[in-house]
Amino acid sequence: MAQIPDTERLTGEVLRYGAIASVDLANATCTVESGDIVTGDLPWIAQRAGAVITWSPPTLGEQCLLLAPEGDLACGLVIVGLYSDACPAPSSSADITLLKFPDGAIISYDHAAHALAATLPAGGTVAITADGGVTIDGPLQINGKVTATEDVVAAGISLKDHKHGQVQAGTAQSGKPV
Repeated sequence: MAQIPDTERLTGEVLRYGAIASVDLANATCTVESGDIVTGDLPWIAQRAGAVITWSPPTLGEQCLLLAPEGDLACGLVIVGLYSDACPAPSSSADITLLKFPDGAIISYDHAAHALAATLPAGGTVAITADGGVTIDGPLQINGKVTATEDVVAAGISLKDHKHGQVQAGTAQSGKPV
């Protein structure tokens, strides 16, 4: 009589919950602690690794799922991205897609409100490099100092090189830029 395999036991050998024990950034591998077992270096599954590539390495203690084909931990893969008490979900809204970074920076998009927001921690900076230029269509509000290294042109009038009409000596006001 043929034996029926113990599928629960076999599944337990193929899939295991664990936590990231170490990360080798140079080789894009990590080790996983699952109960009394600590794996060797294993690759984690990235969101994308083709023409589009993402880089978001796992962090120590992050909960994960260890996938070991045929129960062979040496050939395992690590699936990260499981929320836990130590790393809870950053939102509970179905309308928001959000990235939260370790320093507190957040980039979010609320598709119901059509609102994109980027919030940086104190001292945070933003750099945009676009050799072809940057276009903003819509009202623009800037709260703070604006610095331009070349010139500012509004309605065809240069801030740096404009001339004034109706100039008079003394304390009189000049006319508008021409």
